[in-house]
Amino acid sequence: MKKNLISLAVAASVLGGSAVQAGLYVNPEKTGEVLLFPFYNADNGNATNMHIVNTTGQVKAVKVRFLEHKNSDEVLDFNLYLSPFDHFAFGVIASGDGAAVITADNSCTVPQLGSPNPPFDGTQSESNGVTVRTQPFVNYQYAGGTTPDIDSTIGRTRTGHVEVIEMGVVTDGTGVSDAAEALVAYATWATHDATGVPANCAGLEAAWLGADQDEDAFQEGAVTAPTGGLYGLSYHINVESAAAFGFEPTAIDDWASPAADNFHTDPGSLLPALGQGDTFAVVKDDALLVQYREIEAASGVEAVTAALMTDDLSNDVMVNAAIGGMTDWVVTFPTKRVHVDVQENGFGAVVPPFTDAWIGNFPFAPGVDVEVQSCEEVTIVQYDREEQVTRAGLGFSPRPEENIQSICNETAVIAMGPAGTESAMMVETGLTNLAATYSEGWQSITFSDIGHTMTVDSEDGDFEMNGLPAIGFAAYKVSNGAMSYGNAAEHKTSTSHVLSAAE
Repeated sequence: MKKNLISLAVAASVLGGSAVQAGLYVNPEKTGEVLLFPFYNADNGNATNMHIVNTTGQVKAVKVRFLEHKNSDEVLDFNLYLSPFDHFAFGVIASGDGAAVITADNSCTVPQLGSPNPPFDGTQSESNGVTVRTQPFVNYQYAGGTTPDIDSTIGRTRTGHVEVIEMGVVTDGTGVSDAAEALVAYATWATHDATGVPANCAGLEAAWLGADQDEDAFQEGAVTAPTGGLYGLSYHINVESAAAFGFEPTAIDDWASPAADNFHTDPGSLLPALGQGDTFAVVKDDALLVQYREIEAASGVEAVTAALMTDDLSNDVMVNAAIGGMTDWVVTFPTKRVHVDVQENGFGAVVPPFTDAWIGNFPFAPGVDVEVQSCEEVTIVQYDREEQVTRAGLGFSPRPEENIQSICNETAVIAMGPAGTESAMMVETGLTNLAATYSEGWQSITFSDIGHTMTVDSEDGDFEMNGLPAIGFAAYKVSNGAMSYGNAAEHKTSTSHVLSAAE
């Protein structure tokens, strides 16, 4: 299957066919144990609709986590229990000054969406015989504690990205009740019947609310290791502007270490996190005779970073005024928080390949606290459709200045055009602008020539990886009178990783 294909590629190109550890990897077949959605937004009447699909015949325990755009602070998570071959559909919409998740899906979530959570209480309503549940996002992680962020507003939740992590396979296991062992049908409870309704979502919630021994039985005894097979789909839509932009998450497979049992945590837990996965990863190698290389990172989050690292991102730009052309680029760094949040990451320093620290509340001067953003320099090169180019050292005379910019947000939305240019997707929260030299063409954003490197271990010695762990897409909009058309295309990536020292 997928892991075997990757492992064979590694074995053939690295170790001459001998057995390898392998590790987590970005699955080109788009299924996995982890799904990383690069974007959600709820500005200006926008909604972001998302699907999580279980392609297996097993019941899955999944953590769904929403992360805001500045520092990937968690703004909501819940446990999702997917029936065999289940399809869970939900959306992100505006809620007051912030955002909320909304669903009419029957799949079991714990807590049940639409539940009280003061002061951000959920709601439930009936529409055409269907229960619609809405759960607002919260600002506890960045607005609480002894040093809340300077920007503690709920408005930060309007834009961000989403993590989906499989915690394990749910079985009908042995529970404990009144000190007497009994068979508890956890998997059966989560499975939809002929009417499309799970048998007993309330039972799953009660298992977390019962005695300690009941909770332990559900958390540990009834859940086995993750097996993958999840895929996702998403589209950003604005009904008033009649435009929608579809995109897919990045799928990471074999994220769980082979030695892992399960990652089943109680609802409300900040775990599992990306960093709990395998420290081994399979990455691309640009050596002439090597396609893939097995590496071992210093931590689980650095292994995910290694799998996502790219030299640059390339995609089209179209801002032709004659057809009302507009372009946004979404650039998301899913692991950045752990690398740059020096007050929270446990290292007390920025971890490569990132270079700049994030401090949400920095004592700049007596009585003056400021937000210190983590801004990473990038180099931008733009081409038109006939190979004219804007970059350092090349181009028509007089030669233009080198175009160096910084990306600061962990989910960055960049509208192509001068300051004040509107977003193709009507995004406001966290929006930045980038001047577009040409009305049609393409551009690249390069990370690797601004000191973004990370060294990891490999079978042959130190392996130097260049770039940043980035995912995302470009969104294009064309206006035709009262009608608009939207399209989206995933960013293209490249690598320049090299073996830097032999053992």
